[in-house]
Amino acid sequence: MYALEITCPIGMENVLEKELHAEGLTQTRLGEAQVKLTTDLEGIYKACLWSRVGTRVMLPIAQFKMESADDLYNGVKAIDWSQHLLVSNTIAIDCHGTNHHIRNTQFGAVRTKDAIADYFVAQTGERPSVEKNQPDVRIAVRIKRDVVTVSVDLSGESMHRRSYRQQGAMAPLKENLAAGLLLRAGWGVDSDLKQLIDPMCGSGTFLVEAALMSLDIAPGLRRQYWGFKGWKQHDHRLWQQLNDLAKNRKKDPESLGIRFQGTDREQKAIAAARENIKRAGLTGLIEVSMSPFQEHEFIVDEAQPGLVITNPPYGERLGDEMALIALYRQLGEWVVKHAHGWQFMMLTSNDHLARQIPVRPEKSTRVINGGIECRAYQFPVLDANIKADAVAQSVMTPGAQMVANRLQKNLKKMKKWAVKNKIQCFRVYDADMPEYAVAIDLYNDWAHVQEYQAPKSVDPEKAKQRLFEVVSAIPSALNIAESNVVVKHRQRQAGKGQYEKLDQSQHEMIVEEYGCDFIVNLKDYLDTGLFLDHRPVRKLIQQKADGVRFLNLFCYTASASVHAGQGGALTTLSVDMSNTYTDWARRNIELNEFSERDHTVVRADCFEWLKQSRDEFDLIFMDPPTFSNSKKMADVLDIQRDHGDLVRLAMARLAAEGELIFSNNYRRFRLDDDLMSEFDVQDITRSTLDPDFERNTKIHQCYLIKHKSVP
Repeated sequence: MYALEITCPIGMENVLEKELHAEGLTQTRLGEAQVKLTTDLEGIYKACLWSRVGTRVMLPIAQFKMESADDLYNGVKAIDWSQHLLVSNTIAIDCHGTNHHIRNTQFGAVRTKDAIADYFVAQTGERPSVEKNQPDVRIAVRIKRDVVTVSVDLSGESMHRRSYRQQGAMAPLKENLAAGLLLRAGWGVDSDLKQLIDPMCGSGTFLVEAALMSLDIAPGLRRQYWGFKGWKQHDHRLWQQLNDLAKNRKKDPESLGIRFQGTDREQKAIAAARENIKRAGLTGLIEVSMSPFQEHEFIVDEAQPGLVITNPPYGERLGDEMALIALYRQLGEWVVKHAHGWQFMMLTSNDHLARQIPVRPEKSTRVINGGIECRAYQFPVLDANIKADAVAQSVMTPGAQMVANRLQKNLKKMKKWAVKNKIQCFRVYDADMPEYAVAIDLYNDWAHVQEYQAPKSVDPEKAKQRLFEVVSAIPSALNIAESNVVVKHRQRQAGKGQYEKLDQSQHEMIVEEYGCDFIVNLKDYLDTGLFLDHRPVRKLIQQKADGVRFLNLFCYTASASVHAGQGGALTTLSVDMSNTYTDWARRNIELNEFSERDHTVVRADCFEWLKQSRDEFDLIFMDPPTFSNSKKMADVLDIQRDHGDLVRLAMARLAAEGELIFSNNYRRFRLDDDLMSEFDVQDITRSTLDPDFERNTKIHQCYLIKHKSVP
């Protein structure tokens, strides 16, 4: 008999034990994220072949105390390895855990490998070879405080890999966790449930696992690699017999009488789902469609019980959460309307979003999905569990409806103008109603929402409620997906705020403007990489750029330089002190296929660069921040105080017939009177505001400055 440790996802221990019992493996004991099983060789094979929930099947072969690194070596070398492998076998060592003596897992793995090699050298004069990928025998070493457990990994690799999934959507759910949740929800080979719907199916994991379960197809049948195949006690004939029995258990799909349906609005997800379904041999049994669940016509048999199960977006940040509230409400309302009498299970990490479902959950299970702590909520969709205000929730509040009406009116007006001018990004709302103090910009089919800082006199809860109303109004009013609404809180600009990094997630897309392509990032920074209010300024630069030498100071992501290049500039030079934005600038220039030789980006303090430069330019654009105290600068920049010096330094680099376009977004800015007498200065602010910024005429101030002509 063998004493095994079968690991599983946290929260699935009871489910794993139940499925082992169903295969006659009843000598079990629950542990944390594992089930201990005492069984024979046939039981080992059954656990590997039939466990849908298990992660690995481990056979502990030794346990000892360790008070030094030598104790690890000596303890491993003392094991009778000839019982488990031949010297001709390849091995791999996985080490987990550290203590005062083994301070990193790589060192622990090396000491273990040395001990095994020395054991065989002493026995045979030879040593086994190391093979990290699919070795004959995989050995696991677990260090917990001063205790070491050495095991043979009989599964060889994680059993969640079923061989059907070669690709996934944005955040694929592991197959064994999906199977465990299905079993927890009541799905199974002998279940009374006859319909399964995943309204946000992603790469189709729930659907595939449910179909394999209903067909009674062993999850381990398709796997070619197992850790026990190189194990010395492996019985190939017995394993083959069990495989043959498993193949004979498969049910006829025609006799199932079960319908599997899934939808997702992302083309990439549906393409992955279809490929996974094909690889699993389930084409024709599972139906997936690229469409929002709110609009899809699912085929539902009201006389048959069913299960709705899904893993929607979680909203790991505040803005995401608010954008997803409408999605979760719509999901709950859809379930109440279309799946009455069914079971509904939803996996999410966000309790607040879970509460948007208008059904009281019966139970919830804590699990870890992709390193995120989540809960799987089970909702019986019965009258007794449906909240009284479920229907009322589907109606917008008066405030949200008011915002929606304004958005629809603005969009109708702006859309014609944007299409005519081939503009993909524009502002559709800018605090039109003062109590709803946000700016909303459209980037193709994404909405970028910036909440202005509310005065202290406004109750924070009231402000939050108004923001929720705005967010709930956007998807229907602008005809975009709930998940395509990005919300940020914008305070009055101070210090380096405009360059603040919000996340590490690289949410990038490419947009077009007047024949130029730009990389924008709606989520990771406070600003997106493209100042929409400067669109007319960039167009002006493009018109003036033919044959000129162009200088872009405080260049940000060099969008003005790209326009200059598109307009025929001989050279462009873009200067900014931010590593992030100079890298971004280079990528924008490369995206538009301009050469680095003629279109250069320099990381430098613009003040210091101007003081040292002796180059001459025909056209200069300068859009400095209102205030900056970056550590990379020699001094603090205050645009009202310092703009005179900046302009004079820039004019020193401007050719006699050249032009300087000077802009800034300080609302109370006043141009230095001395500059008016020193140079020809023209205020062009009004002509640099497109229709989408007519309500916010102080968003920037812009001047065209030339040298005075010599009489």
